[in-house]
Amino acid sequence: MLLTTLNTSLERNDIAQTHPHGVWIWNLSKIRNDYLDKLVECQIKRVYLKVFDGKRSGVLNPTFWDWQCSTAIINTFKSRGIEVYGWGYHYGTSDVDAQVEKVKQALDCGLDGYIVDVEAEVEDISTHPNVDKLLSELRSLVKEGRFGYTSFGYPEFHPNVPWKILDKHCDLAFPQIYFEKFRFKATNQEEVQECIKSHKRLGLTKPILPIFGSESDAKQPASASELKFYLTSFPGSSIWRVPNSGESGEAWNLKYDSRGMVEIGGIEASDFELPALTRILRQGTKGEDVKALQRVLNALGFNAGVVDGDFGENTEAAVRAFQARAGITIDGEVGPQTWKTLDPNAPKSIIPVEKGITARLADFAEDEAAKNLRWTGVSSEAEKYLKIFREPMFRLGHIGMMPVLYDWCAAFVNYCCEKVGIDIPDIPQGFSASMALVESWKFWAKKNGYWYSKGSIVPQRGDIVVFDWQRNNSQLDHIGIVRGYTPGSSTIQTSEGNKGNISGNFTRNMADVAGFIRIS
Repeated sequence: MLLTTLNTSLERNDIAQTHPHGVWIWNLSKIRNDYLDKLVECQIKRVYLKVFDGKRSGVLNPTFWDWQCSTAIINTFKSRGIEVYGWGYHYGTSDVDAQVEKVKQALDCGLDGYIVDVEAEVEDISTHPNVDKLLSELRSLVKEGRFGYTSFGYPEFHPNVPWKILDKHCDLAFPQIYFEKFRFKATNQEEVQECIKSHKRLGLTKPILPIFGSESDAKQPASASELKFYLTSFPGSSIWRVPNSGESGEAWNLKYDSRGMVEIGGIEASDFELPALTRILRQGTKGEDVKALQRVLNALGFNAGVVDGDFGENTEAAVRAFQARAGITIDGEVGPQTWKTLDPNAPKSIIPVEKGITARLADFAEDEAAKNLRWTGVSSEAEKYLKIFREPMFRLGHIGMMPVLYDWCAAFVNYCCEKVGIDIPDIPQGFSASMALVESWKFWAKKNGYWYSKGSIVPQRGDIVVFDWQRNNSQLDHIGIVRGYTPGSSTIQTSEGNKGNISGNFTRNMADVAGFIRIS
């Protein structure tokens, strides 16, 4: 399953058994009157109910929401087999004792757990001692394993939130991964992946139970099928929020079972599983592998038509739609790249085709970039890229003997070329810099007939792409390897090193491209 591999640090079965999927409730009085019956119908086993806010009527005033949290109300939920976790919005203020007192009133009503919601206000570092004290005192009141925090979905965009303090005191993390409203990656899948990776890069250790949004004001709201996809990938994840009466949203249109999985319209988790790919699938091919493809496409909301094992026009249209959404090459055919994007956990493709050198370069670079390596010193794995040019650069007097960090995008490309058998010189003959400098690559490529300015060729998978951020041809800034391009598109998919001192697979703007190096 796409995304499931990102959750390997969680013990999935334990999370699924301990933390069923749930929905968040803000205001009971504004949702449908038959909400209890509907929760049961949807097989929801946990709700997150607002029970506290640090303000009232816009003024700091820690308030227990007794109008929707009482022993009678909580017992009504429990009588229908539904756990109730309370949540409250906290502002990082110094009135910690008052906050704790009000939260305790809520817990005394029989809540099964409590979630602290902290957001923009705690980016002020002066609030951090207050947050530390609040969490420390609440920790003693909440059952072990049932105390959590919720905040921004991508921590590295909000570095001043006291992430380490939250991680120290809480048992669970509920990041608000509202991919419906995010626009920092080409696809929703990439955004969700990056949010999870961001937590890991910061060294946050607590199990991640993401909150996925289903809101009426989203410009591109997620379908029920897409929400099912993400919920299935993350045991214990939940939906923000149960819509108010008259609002749109998919929270009521999902069925959540008690095993931490989700079912919708008869679709089951097996519908997302793919076998090993043994051939390229295209219009006209037939077989069980085509059936598996059609099931996955239909489950993800891309209409491939009847699951009959016949790759026809409907299946091709669904493949193209998926490729466009995923930001990969749109050709209507299913090879290893599309297969892997549909299901990274599928067995390795075994297509008996001898690949050319550029195809091997693209495959190796894509896998290498997906490791998301960062250079933190000579002991880090990313040093294998940088060490290639340390001696040549020292020889030229460009660096000293100490193994310092330098811009290593070209070193990444050189490493990938070396691994697939492409011979790249350390220092191009007749030039005054090593191939650690992007300009050296252009000089070398022109000398050998490999250089093509933008617009002179259609980029292909395995080409080396060179960037000019100023877009004036005055200086080349960056280099990577093409992993996909759709003719006429304004974007290009790449594998790169040293994007903010980290490797990765990215989507770039063609306007920033200066040219290509094609080694045939």
